[in-house]
Amino acid sequence: MRNMFVMASILFCFYGTSCKKDIVDPLPDQLPADTTSHNFTIMRIDTLGDLFSSARAVDIVNENNIWVAGEFYEKDTANNYNLKYNLAHWNGLKWNLIGIKMQGIGGIRDTSIQPLIAVKAFSDSSIVVISQYNSYARWDGKEWFSYTVDPKIGYVQHFWARSPNEIYFVGGFGSATYFNGQAFTKMTTGLTTNALLTDVWGDENNVYTLGNSNDMKTNVILYTGNTSSWIVANSYSIENKTPAPPNKYMGGLLSTFRANKSSKLWVLGGEDHGSLFEITSLSPFSSKDFFVIPDTFYPKYVRGNADNDLFLFGSHGEIWHYNAKTWKFIESVNNFRMMGCSVKGNTIVLTGESSDQLLGKGITVILQRH
Repeated sequence: MRNMFVMASILFCFYGTSCKKDIVDPLPDQLPADTTSHNFTIMRIDTLGDLFSSARAVDIVNENNIWVAGEFYEKDTANNYNLKYNLAHWNGLKWNLIGIKMQGIGGIRDTSIQPLIAVKAFSDSSIVVISQYNSYARWDGKEWFSYTVDPKIGYVQHFWARSPNEIYFVGGFGSATYFNGQAFTKMTTGLTTNALLTDVWGDENNVYTLGNSNDMKTNVILYTGNTSSWIVANSYSIENKTPAPPNKYMGGLLSTFRANKSSKLWVLGGEDHGSLFEITSLSPFSSKDFFVIPDTFYPKYVRGNADNDLFLFGSHGEIWHYNAKTWKFIESVNNFRMMGCSVKGNTIVLTGESSDQLLGKGITVILQRH
């Protein structure tokens, strides 16, 4: 009875009240008994491309099979820097740079290389990427096939995929798009503001996204279990704090992660350098403040392998790790601006650029747990 009273006291009124109850199953208050090691070591830091290059996103198949999306320039004999590559592959021994030509406006194959902003590698014969110009391409083991996402359907910045034929795209202006392997379909978000959706993640049943309006006045958390529409689980005004956010003011919403349908749903907010929230229910919406991030840490992503192997990544290459009992600051990278990160098993990869963006180069950082 006491637990029912506590849960009732933190429920709020939000959109989507007719949706399925308790999409996120409440878990026991006690922490998992097993823990994971905090011991990570930087194995290598590599430079990709010449000046003006940037490594924007990464996906790990295994420690000897890593894919990095970005823009990698090469200087020619006339000392001009040309965008020649947009994908890099680590084979355990060296990095190989690849240039993928993407479709342009109207479905016309572009004659130039477009900067890539996201990558997902299911295997060596199944890889998908998106460019900053709303193009999508997939590799079938022999050839790259490229498509253009019509801006009227959605402005793409992030995606999450269960398979090459089940992909959810989110991006600017609150847009969301579903791809079934052959066609793109616009999804209804129900947003009335010019929202920028900053991250997307999913599990076996549902997909989750979040973000804020372009004027930073509204925060939104959405989820979907279908391919046509999203439900707003939490939407509130930052200025007026109405409806009231859970427990404390979340600030700008940055990232979300869930290891699987039986795991906790995590949301990273950016108030006062950030807090990590555990979402205990989506409908009715409720959450609890799980970890207040120190002022010296500027959070960007929450990722992990499981609830007892969770990572927070900062914009300057900082990493915090949670092992079900303690948090530990495990690493930082000097003169580095992080743009992407990936975790799989005992391998972590950070991607970005040197802090001097104008004259910087693309940088990858590989860490291993021991």
